[in-house]
Amino acid sequence: MLSDEERLTVVNVVASTRVAEELDLPDIAIQLNCEYEPEQFPGVVYRVVDPKLAILMFRSGRAVCTGGKNEDNIQTGIERMIGDLRNAGIETWELKDVEIEVQNMVATYSLFYPATDEEVENEDPRIRGILEGEPLAALPRKLNLNNLTFHLPFDKVEYEPEQFPGLIYRLDYPRVVCLIFGSGKMVITGARHKDEILEAVEQIKDELADLL
Repeated sequence: MLSDEERLTVVNVVASTRVAEELDLPDIAIQLNCEYEPEQFPGVVYRVVDPKLAILMFRSGRAVCTGGKNEDNIQTGIERMIGDLRNAGIETWELKDVEIEVQNMVATYSLFYPATDEEVENEDPRIRGILEGEPLAALPRKLNLNNLTFHLPFDKVEYEPEQFPGLIYRLDYPRVVCLIFGSGKMVITGARHKDEILEAVEQIKDELADLL
């Protein structure tokens, strides 16, 4: 059966850094052919095709990178941006002096039905994905969100289906927010490291063990 880490999908990593004391945004927009509309947004938008990223550069020398699937993506994007800036004659700090800090990770995870002995023996196609290592082929666990509100700490839960179809569960440690849907799927946001997301998943599974 697949591990939590194998079932987890990181869909976005947001990181910030600083690459110079100051950046001349109009010059960068011209030299690198970047999007820059200061009337609408105060930063230059630098795009990387592979990995697919958007990096926002600001006059203060700060930059925010979004769209990465992991920290290596972010590192690659920042290195490429600095290389293009320096090749265009725009002064930046040396790469070794640039510190990158992850601000937020967003991941998806599904709570699955456990496979029974009978299903394994009969090779039930609903769980064949689990058996063959394909998590998306398995059936997520259906959840009664109204019932969940009685099993989770009441002061950490928000559930107003008229406004939003998911249950919002805020954990103190790790400090993340989990959006839990009736389909059994979850979106976890607010983490700075993948380990925090896995820890949150384990905590939720423990708290809902009698339901799952």
